[in-house]
Amino acid sequence: MRGNRVNIDFHTVFSYAFRPFFLLIGIYAVLMVSAWGLYLGGMLPMPGGLPATLRHGHEMLFGFAAGAIAGFLLTAVATWTGRAPVNGVWLAALCGVWLTARLAAFWPGELGLLLWCGTSLAFWAGLLGLMAKQVIAAGNARNYKVLPLLAAFLLSDGYFFAAAAGYAAGMQTALRIGLFLVLGMIFLVGGRIIPSFTQNWLRANRPDVTVVLPAFDRLDLAAVCVSALFGVGFVCWSGHWLSSATGGLAALLQGLRLLRWRGWLARREPLLWVLHLGYAWIPLGFALLALGLGRQHAGWLDAGLHALTYGAIGTLILGVAARVALGHTGRPIQALPGMAPAFELMTLGAVVRVLAAVWPGSLPYLLSAGLWVIAYGWFLRLYMPILLAPRQ
Repeated sequence: MRGNRVNIDFHTVFSYAFRPFFLLIGIYAVLMVSAWGLYLGGMLPMPGGLPATLRHGHEMLFGFAAGAIAGFLLTAVATWTGRAPVNGVWLAALCGVWLTARLAAFWPGELGLLLWCGTSLAFWAGLLGLMAKQVIAAGNARNYKVLPLLAAFLLSDGYFFAAAAGYAAGMQTALRIGLFLVLGMIFLVGGRIIPSFTQNWLRANRPDVTVVLPAFDRLDLAAVCVSALFGVGFVCWSGHWLSSATGGLAALLQGLRLLRWRGWLARREPLLWVLHLGYAWIPLGFALLALGLGRQHAGWLDAGLHALTYGAIGTLILGVAARVALGHTGRPIQALPGMAPAFELMTLGAVVRVLAAVWPGSLPYLLSAGLWVIAYGWFLRLYMPILLAPRQ
């Protein structure tokens, strides 16, 4: 790279999964949410055949979040197993399938739906196969639990498309399953990296702090298990009072889990506080969903869903991508100038979107979409040269 000029090289771009996938999801985050904002403002139509909200929900969970999961897992598995990373033609093929599915999602007609279904399912099957090859070949039993999660993504995505023949409630169920599968990935991966990253930063930058953050223990296990039970209740028995009670307990346990990671001690580093702040949307989202289920209030349910999707998933993907790209390209792991404001705008956008439940009119929807687009657009501006350039 000379000045601001980047020479794009196939072997560099497809050397690690984080490079193409973080670039693709950054672009998709900007384009998809811009289109959604224009649709909500009555300025852009959505393809017919499926309700627009279900199409949007699928693409945020099984499209945007799926690309982030692929970029992270296929990068991390090389560290977990000590094997060579998934790269080259296989990685390029998986990216191509993912990209084709995103384009097909907005291709009208039955042909578009068939192409969307086939490529979306092929992506999950390909990711599952690549991950299985890595962890099984290495005998890496600790990470076998990733495989059933990916298989569940494949099955729930298949259920979404099977229900697309006219069963809107089935598609809604598939999206609820997909939401809790993404959250399950956050519980699994975030519960490992957030306290670990925080502990490492404290040792290097805060010698005055001698605290040792807890490893995964019974409280973490209880938080994950109760959250999983809440997910089952939210999908299958959303009208039962037990689902609401389980959601309240899950919110409490996830909040206690987060407090034990002591994120306030690392508030000087944006790459860390954004992870703690992103995770904080999970207990808040669970609490809002519990209130919505208890009162059967659509506004609270909408607020809870977007606390989890926009707040937790959107913020954590932005924060993890910003950190992983620096660490795996040999750069100092500290926030680039301008990323802290992007994290702040993302948080503000999540607050606005959650408040839309009680804020009349279209303004909060358009404002929150605009803030998301600015945050991810700024990520692209800063990180595109890093993702396309060789390791320093």
